Amino acid sequence: MKSTNEYHEQFQSPGLASWGNMAGHLPAYAQIAFKNILFATDFSSTAESALPYAVEIARRSGATIHAVHVVRPDIYPLVPPSEWPKIAQEEKDFREAKKNQLERELQGLPHEFLMPEGDVFQNLANIIEDKSIDLLVLGTHRRTRMEKVLLGSVAEKIFRQATCAVLTVGPAVPSKASRAGATELNRILYATDFSPESLAAAPYAIYFAKEYQAELILMHSIQNAEPDQVDSAYDTLRDVVPAAADLEFKPRCIVERGAPENMILRVAAWHDADLIILGARSGQEHPMAITHFFNSIAYKVVTEAACPVLTVRG
Repeated sequence: MKSTNEYHEQFQSPGLASWGNMAGHLPAYAQIAFKNILFATDFSSTAESALPYAVEIARRSGATIHAVHVVRPDIYPLVPPSEWPKIAQEEKDFREAKKNQLERELQGLPHEFLMPEGDVFQNLANIIEDKSIDLLVLGTHRRTRMEKVLLGSVAEKIFRQATCAVLTVGPAVPSKASRAGATELNRILYATDFSPESLAAAPYAIYFAKEYQAELILMHSIQNAEPDQVDSAYDTLRDVVPAAADLEFKPRCIVERGAPENMILRVAAWHDADLIILGARSGQEHPMAITHFFNSIAYKVVTEAACPVLTVRG
């Protein structure tokens, strides 16, 4: 069994100290700025529920919103070829009507609308790079298990390869709360396992807590922990937020026993969190690996949380 000191040293990161004030340097949370926001939409009601969050963050930060709808190749296997032109025109008219509706929603904000064709992720990746995107905002659908398998490859690419933070409004987020809740982030839950990947999201948690004057809840879960390990985890959580952050409320630290994905959802529900923030591991090391990402912690939290989830690639 590890001693308290051994456990504490294992999870300490050199990055923690650098978030405080340093001579000649701004702390990491003070360097976060949202200048370009990418709002990805498929024109569904789920996507519409994510729009208020993009709008609110853009208004607060003075960002430009780049709204994008990727047009995928039209295939109608159950329709006679003679009907394809008619269906294609109807879909084109639908997209144009939705584009005009979105333009009205974004009135008064710096914005542009993009409608590229082809692969969804590749187009998003290109726009993220070309437009220097700081934040990607999107909604996710409720899927069957088989559809989750198919969705997994796209979701994995977004969470693990997007070079910017990703704010996802999942299917469990109440639609009635999406518009009112976008302007009221009262409680923010940041979950960490103290890995470098999860710690990469900590400055975003501090940023949002300061910007919205929200209560920040820091949590860590341990499945099989000794009492001294729990105490040490509390100590490490307290180091996440430097005193110089000067938050409106003193951060609350929570250590729970259990599977991380389950405890994150439970703690978020218990404390009525308005935003969950997680770090996501990069997929660059094994880009060709086939993974069951739909069973991963991030995917489970995103699809089941009753509030939006911000993921930051470490």
